[in-house]
Amino acid sequence: MPARPLLLPVETLNREFDAKLLLALHAAERDWQPIIGKRATVRDHLHEFPPSVYFSKGFRSVNGPLFRIIDGLGHAIVGLDEESLVIVSDDMLLLRMDRKALAPVRLTFAWGANDARVFGLADGLKHKPIIASGNPRVDLLRPELAGYFAPEATKIRDRFGRFALFNTNFAMVNHFLPNQTRLRFAKWVPAERVREMKSGLLGHKAKLLDAFLKLLPGLAEALRPDALVIRPHPSENWQIWYDAASGLDNVHVVHDGSVGPWLAAADVLIHNGCTSAVEASIIGTPALSYRPVKAPGYDNDLPNGLSLQFEDGDALTAEVVAIVRRHDNARHQLDPGRQAILDAHVSALSGPLACERLLDEIERNADILRPNANARKRVATRIWHLVRRAYRSSAKPSAKTLGKPDYVRHKFPGIGVGEVNERIDRFRATLGRFDGFAAEEIQPDLFRIVGRAA
Repeated sequence: MPARPLLLPVETLNREFDAKLLLALHAAERDWQPIIGKRATVRDHLHEFPPSVYFSKGFRSVNGPLFRIIDGLGHAIVGLDEESLVIVSDDMLLLRMDRKALAPVRLTFAWGANDARVFGLADGLKHKPIIASGNPRVDLLRPELAGYFAPEATKIRDRFGRFALFNTNFAMVNHFLPNQTRLRFAKWVPAERVREMKSGLLGHKAKLLDAFLKLLPGLAEALRPDALVIRPHPSENWQIWYDAASGLDNVHVVHDGSVGPWLAAADVLIHNGCTSAVEASIIGTPALSYRPVKAPGYDNDLPNGLSLQFEDGDALTAEVVAIVRRHDNARHQLDPGRQAILDAHVSALSGPLACERLLDEIERNADILRPNANARKRVATRIWHLVRRAYRSSAKPSAKTLGKPDYVRHKFPGIGVGEVNERIDRFRATLGRFDGFAAEEIQPDLFRIVGRAA
């Protein structure tokens, strides 16, 4: 495949950027022209790029209008759903996808065999290539990449000493945007089914949130003088956790950087149904799931199943304290049963990195990723895209969009070219490759990976 731009949009800086930067560097080695940056910025400038391969972070029904623009401009859509690893059920994932939105998607990647199976059930993806490649986020947790996060992990440990990490997962009932759940289903789903699913899931999440808030004071007191670090979900309103930590001098609410160094530095992870438990299982940090209430059909079975599970808060607290006080820096090993669960859901835990597998498949499927040659369609789509962009920028905020620019900044607060190049240098030092490559700023929050001589 001749060199083409590879567009790597990033929605959530702390969750996705490092992994997609690693993918960009692997692509640059293969003579691709990687462009990485804030998703909204990539979207607004789609018409300025020559026909590219666009790497989407999801396939939900709300992506339909954007996908039609991307496809109409001659770009080929491939992607990996960042949120398909941890799902409540197959139905919950499928109800958020529709055939029309998925029609332009040409190549689908999956975290592992399980979500590849579910994608194969979706109208719009059937009879298209679906590859259980793994996610570059997993690459960052493998032993080969341990050195990448080591400096940050050391700083975290120096700052907090021994600590338990609590990763929250309550955006559905504590969203950054007031009175929004961000739980959207495809338009074909009957309204009664939507109400049923929303009521069940939101009710369950609300009970769990209340239980965790009640747990915190006693857990903090038992841990004293060691620390409890709360890392809120990037889509949540963090104020509720600042309020909960008020007056508890060994509780800290932080959301600096990627989760990797935090998991590496922590003695133990506390959660309920959070993707970080899967990441902890890979990196070797013990994961404890607090399950004071259960709701079959609304619990996240994978992260809970990889963890030690506790229904009683006192029992959970005792185990957390025991692990933190153990002063044992050895990495936790999953038992064979849990390892089998992990293997069924996550590919590329060993062997070639997910980055390499993804690019191999993109190059192997070059024929189905050819640019759309319909010049008339491209011109018409360009006009539609520019009109749509102008309308979005000039329209007065509605109840639906009020606060959305703040939410976008909340998830992607910005990154400079110096910091991007510092991360490239760390990848170079860790893996002993990528000599000669650097980031060049196209505009704020948007970068091209180039050779240093360029």
